[in-house]
Amino acid sequence: MGYAQLVIGPAGSGKSTYCSSLYRHCETTGRSINIVNLDPAAEQFDYPVAMDIRELICLDDVMEELGLGPNGALIELEDNLDDWLTDELDNYMDDDYLMDLVTNKRDIGKYLNPQGQVLLSELNQHMAPQFFKLNKALVDLVDQYSMVSFVPLDLRKESSIQYILSQIDNCIQYGEDADVKVKDFDPEDIDD
Repeated sequence: MGYAQLVIGPAGSGKSTYCSSLYRHCETTGRSINIVNLDPAAEQFDYPVAMDIRELICLDDVMEELGLGPNGALIELEDNLDDWLTDELDNYMDDDYLMDLVTNKRDIGKYLNPQGQVLLSELNQHMAPQFFKLNKALVDLVDQYSMVSFVPLDLRKESSIQYILSQIDNCIQYGEDADVKVKDFDPEDIDD
């Protein structure tokens, strides 16, 4: 089983800053992490990118060729994405840790209150009426099992980054099947 974080949000929300901070933290602690860019509109990174969607597509070229805006070009991308991504993922082991960086044009924050509960009325304003019952069932499920929560992050503090990473590891069960590490010691060194 592989492990991954999906980092989404609108432009300027801090996705790259988060990935950069997490990469530096993992590099310092000796932990392996592979960052994947799935945003064809991204321009530069201050961390290494293991897989880059820009190798498959140039957003400007697709927009020009098809006469589409950025969102339309991204939809066209879906036709080739599965094959490209599957081929790229074949280069990684089952226990590799990936972070996917994606720009999301939707602001999920407007559907949540400060406690992380889904605002059904807000969600249903943007959905077709025939899906109201389905939306309500999904919202109730998320709320009942606390599937959404917020954890504060201060990128200036290593302890905050480590805490976020441990919360994510727990959620995705990263390292759960790792061997227990036992410190070797000499019984004669133990004081009575």
